[in-house]
Amino acid sequence: MTKLIEPLEFLKTIHQKGVRYLLIGRQAVIAYGGPVQSFDYDIYIDSSQENLDLLLGIAQDFDLLPGVREKELQKHFKFRLENDFALDVFRAKKLGLKGQSLTFDEMYERRQILKGGSGLKLNLPSIDDLIFLKKLRSSPKDLNDIEYLQAIKKG
Repeated sequence: MTKLIEPLEFLKTIHQKGVRYLLIGRQAVIAYGGPVQSFDYDIYIDSSQENLDLLLGIAQDFDLLPGVREKELQKHFKFRLENDFALDVFRAKKLGLKGQSLTFDEMYERRQILKGGSGLKLNLPSIDDLIFLKKLRSSPKDLNDIEYLQAIKKG
């Protein structure tokens, strides 16, 4: 029987257990107050084997299975954990765009911790780092998200 009630329970658990992650994508924009909707969940994780093993152990407790074989995970920049919902997991030591680059460690150091009800805590990249991540893809939705984030930043 699946223990997962909702994606936020999984995120709450990985936070409590010490997984080094950042909630990214549209869910992060929503967390900052952006007027968008999304049912997708994306996280960016520290790519160390120890952190990956911790994440996968928790995922197993929630009956979330990786979309690729565990032996293959180190080869992939992105993989999906799925069951009742899907969570995309990104892992890279460094991301770059037009001569600029950021490491996971730099973003994690600047993270914001969102606190919600029922003991929920979520690691978010700083608004500037989230804008940087959105610029990497530059899809129409990402460009809209950048506008929202810049407006939120201005206050």
